[in-house]
Amino acid sequence: MPTVLAVDGNSLGHRAFHAKQRDAPTGPFVTATVLGMLATAWSYGPYDAVIVGFDHPVNRRKLDHPEYKAHRPPNHPDLDQHLRDLRGHLEACGLHVVEQEGAEADDLLAATADACTQLGWSCDLLTSDRDLTAVVGLSTRLLRPRASMSDLLVEDEAAVRATYGIEPWQYIDLAALRGDPSDGLRGADGIGPKIAARLLRDHGSVLGIYDHLHDLHPKLEAGLRASRADVERNLVLMAPIPHIEVDVVGAVRAGCDPERAVTACTELGIPWAGARFRSVVTAPPPPPTPPPPTTEPDDGVAAVVTAVTARSRPVPVVADGEQVALF
Repeated sequence: MPTVLAVDGNSLGHRAFHAKQRDAPTGPFVTATVLGMLATAWSYGPYDAVIVGFDHPVNRRKLDHPEYKAHRPPNHPDLDQHLRDLRGHLEACGLHVVEQEGAEADDLLAATADACTQLGWSCDLLTSDRDLTAVVGLSTRLLRPRASMSDLLVEDEAAVRATYGIEPWQYIDLAALRGDPSDGLRGADGIGPKIAARLLRDHGSVLGIYDHLHDLHPKLEAGLRASRADVERNLVLMAPIPHIEVDVVGAVRAGCDPERAVTACTELGIPWAGARFRSVVTAPPPPPTPPPPTTEPDDGVAAVVTAVTARSRPVPVVADGEQVALF
């Protein structure tokens, strides 16, 4: 069964630019850093294809709702050009780059996950966007970077339930009630994540909550009534744009050709980035972790089991001169 890695190109591009800008103000340093991030994330695979989604310059959400992300400061004057270059560079490296008019990268990642689910394939989503929590499922995981790329927060269905107290498919409803200050979207007055989760457990969805307003505490009822327009707008803006097609079959057939990455990176003047990416793609998978003992071992046996287990964990490959903390 194929496994696809779907990557938010804008998210990783922003992260790479701000992490490395002071150290490498010129050249394709964003591309080199993103390839290093992908090489580190490979230990959560391996993967049969990498699909990288990018925001389209025409944003349907901003056209329909000018307040969407309107509060954010403008990008660094050099960042947009680096993101445009990153698209072409990753495509030259043999990765499957996708973009669609009106859509953002998270829409393309959601469409990729849906296509993989329909085919019975597995899909990992590499992004900082929490809204994609909603597409986590039996065969779909969310990999969210924390302080470094070697410390990804892996969210499967069980992790979503433990973290938010709801099912993954309810996450957009929770976010709509809570609001999202990072996107400039207000939620319902007086509704935080814990209250939103409790309401969703009791009533299933935002629609179910509004159908039973008369059953709620008067203060909650008043806040929800006053904020209904904001909550309904949030549901529209936070949900993935539907009916987007991503050719996951073509991406898997093409696969990942690490030699293309080596050639492209050599031409770009960053040969070490291509060499590192090739090293992780072509590396044999780590041996399986041995099952736990059925009986309580003595101290000597326990030490051996601990050592074997530690050796079995995938260790990200770090090239000479790279800053381990970034990855």
